[in-house]
Amino acid sequence: MLSPGLLKSDNSPIKSGIQTLKENLSTSDMFGGSNLPARSPVSPRGPDSGLGVSNLMATVDYALNAPSVPQKCSELSFLLENCQQKDLAKVFHRIVDKMFDLSGGGRGFGIASVLKTSQLREYVALSDFLSANGPVLKASARLLADQYLRFEFPISFLSVSTQQLIEAGMASSFISSKLSAQNTTVLMLNSFEFYMFTFAAYIVQPYTLDNKFVPGESLYPSILEDYLSYFLPCDGSCPPSLPFSLSVASPSTVKSSPPAPSPSRKSLLRQGSLLASPAHDVQSAHPTTSTSLAGQEVWRSETILNIFPELWLSPFSLPSKPKHESPSLNQKSSDLPIAVGDTLKIVRMMIKHLHFFANSGGPLDLGPLDQLKRCVIPNIKKRVYLLFKFIFAHWPHDTSFRLVLETWLSYIQPWRYVAARSRDADEAGVVTVDEKWQGFVAENILFYTNILRLLLPRFFRMDLTASKNAYMLFRIAKIYSQTGLTLLIKRGEGGLDRIMSAVDFSLTSLDDKGSSLHVPCLLNSVEVSESVIAAARQCLIELEGAGVRYEPIFGNLFRQTVSEILVLATRARTVAEDSLVEHKEIKSNGSTFDWLMGILSSGTSPPQNSAEMEEFRKSVQYLNQSISSLASIFSLQQPSHTTDRTRATSGSPPGTPETTQTEAGRVLTPHGRWQVLQGLAKSDIRYEGDPDLIPISQSEIGWIVRLGYRLSMRINQRFGGRLREVYSQHSVLGELARLVMKPPCTFFYLEKSLDGAPPRRQHGRHQARVSLRWMGSVRTLIYLFCIVCLLSLILRTSLTRSFVFLLLMTTVAVLLVALVRHVVPKSDLSHTQSAENRLKFE
Repeated sequence: MLSPGLLKSDNSPIKSGIQTLKENLSTSDMFGGSNLPARSPVSPRGPDSGLGVSNLMATVDYALNAPSVPQKCSELSFLLENCQQKDLAKVFHRIVDKMFDLSGGGRGFGIASVLKTSQLREYVALSDFLSANGPVLKASARLLADQYLRFEFPISFLSVSTQQLIEAGMASSFISSKLSAQNTTVLMLNSFEFYMFTFAAYIVQPYTLDNKFVPGESLYPSILEDYLSYFLPCDGSCPPSLPFSLSVASPSTVKSSPPAPSPSRKSLLRQGSLLASPAHDVQSAHPTTSTSLAGQEVWRSETILNIFPELWLSPFSLPSKPKHESPSLNQKSSDLPIAVGDTLKIVRMMIKHLHFFANSGGPLDLGPLDQLKRCVIPNIKKRVYLLFKFIFAHWPHDTSFRLVLETWLSYIQPWRYVAARSRDADEAGVVTVDEKWQGFVAENILFYTNILRLLLPRFFRMDLTASKNAYMLFRIAKIYSQTGLTLLIKRGEGGLDRIMSAVDFSLTSLDDKGSSLHVPCLLNSVEVSESVIAAARQCLIELEGAGVRYEPIFGNLFRQTVSEILVLATRARTVAEDSLVEHKEIKSNGSTFDWLMGILSSGTSPPQNSAEMEEFRKSVQYLNQSISSLASIFSLQQPSHTTDRTRATSGSPPGTPETTQTEAGRVLTPHGRWQVLQGLAKSDIRYEGDPDLIPISQSEIGWIVRLGYRLSMRINQRFGGRLREVYSQHSVLGELARLVMKPPCTFFYLEKSLDGAPPRRQHGRHQARVSLRWMGSVRTLIYLFCIVCLLSLILRTSLTRSFVFLLLMTTVAVLLVALVRHVVPKSDLSHTQSAENRLKFE
């Protein structure tokens, strides 16, 4: 019987593909006639004959080509629910293949790009179609009844590192058990494994668009969350059992072996297959007996825990290289062909859910999933560690690193993902790490230490005055300052310290005055139990290998790095505070006229720098808390405030780098160069060459400037001596000369060396001289023209006479100013100026 969504009246102008074909085909023809030969127990890709099958596949193709996604889902749901068991394999394979379209670049139904707000109908239809209780997974469950049925999944859809391991015969036992003896380029999977492999590989296909996922909007993460909640429940329940007794036979492996009585799928209830070695499992190619009821409830969950990390974490594993060549020298995270940003979002979702899943287990082995919960984190630990090591070393130094940082913080905080966590503590922002998490911290100690050692040096290349960068440092300091966590990490490091033969604790640090300051090691007084020592040692060997020399983060070497980070953060805070003070001074000194001009020029919008000032305020807040927390965690003294030192030593206004006075002028100090490189200050770029040869700007008329320069040179060459004598006289004429002539000045010029050495910076000097460059200024000419026109209108005369009158007025005004300056003593003028300045600043 057709579903209600497919029923339409004959008067409807548009008919669905299913309706159109049903008018021409009988039900028995569409779903296979009685004369159809029995299907051979081989891959559904094999040839098959029969009119019913061809009509059925034509119907499937017609439904796949429906004009809209909701219509496709409705018609395909009807086909999957009503298809006969012997034809379901072909239909299921065709639908899954076309829906995800891995061979075509992952286009298919566009599952990764569907958004809830803008494409609600498509979102709802695909969510129902692909849900854990939807038609697709129900069809895969029906196909599991055939223990011989296998689907081919090309290994080319796996990551490069996994393909290399398969070629070298070092793949994991899970992958090795799926390889075919006849064709090593494909995996032989049952229906559930085939769908989950396809679903997981869909998001990591090469050269697909990145950053498609929108939190709370995208379809793919929503479907993933549904699968994780269904097959890995966090409420203590188990996934619903299949409606039949499951009996699954394993395909032939690469190495042939005699029949064995062991079951084809090993259950985690008796041994941790998730932690098995990469060696090939010896399995039988013959049917085996049915698994136990507990195994039927667990094997799908175990399969997901093998597939998702394999597909999503292995792309970040470094490819195999010769021992003398580092695999990470020339490779960057941007070189990965997959959608790195979206993959990390999915990985973070998986990590958070696995923490919830693992923490939902009890201390006793009561349910079928309880032992699986204890193995889930150790199963992904190695791969996640390699992911963080690769990403932290190669991610760009920008604000997009926040995604990587939050993924790491999600992994190292399993206590956040406990169902009974106190909401009052969350709202108050006070988190206490209980002693019961000591085992997890010890078993994952390198995530808290080695990854932090890779992370902190990144901030030397980041602008901490930017609030987003300062917030990342604040997040690290906030997490590590949680009550009790520092002690747990010290115990874990203390366990590694006990097994290290030689650790240098004699390092010293320098205080602000440059004197030697001994920094005692923080691990000497920590008591460590034998279980913590064993867990920490096992973590070190598993993640880094035997023979590695470990350096603790609470040792003196890394604490010196933290102290440098504190100095960097303090300097960034100083720059941000100075910028805020400078902004307040400018705002307080602004006149009413400036305020009116700002309103007229920008309307009612706030000033352009208001957002920047808000960023500086956030940066100061984050840096203050970061400095305080990091200094407390590592028992370091907070650096002194550097505002006075910066202003006193640099002789420059706030926001400019430190400089020092030399024979060649003011040059950057080493710290000043560091400030410029870090973006903490901007150089005060000024022209210090010959002022008469300043390049012509856009606000000047070139030919007038050149003509004025030649005329000035002629006047100075012919009358220069006499003009300089007049300039130095203490008379009215001398005052007049000092008003109209350029004063003496010094400048720098580069003297080229004839022997190929770098040019040398030399001093130059100009005497008092005439300069007519002002005549080429566009602004001066416009003002002059406007004044002449205004005088012409007022005096009702010609422009020429108005210009002559303006020259006379200007001459008289200059003479009067010169006379006043000669008559009034200069001491009185300077006293008056200083008094005005004092009143201004008071």
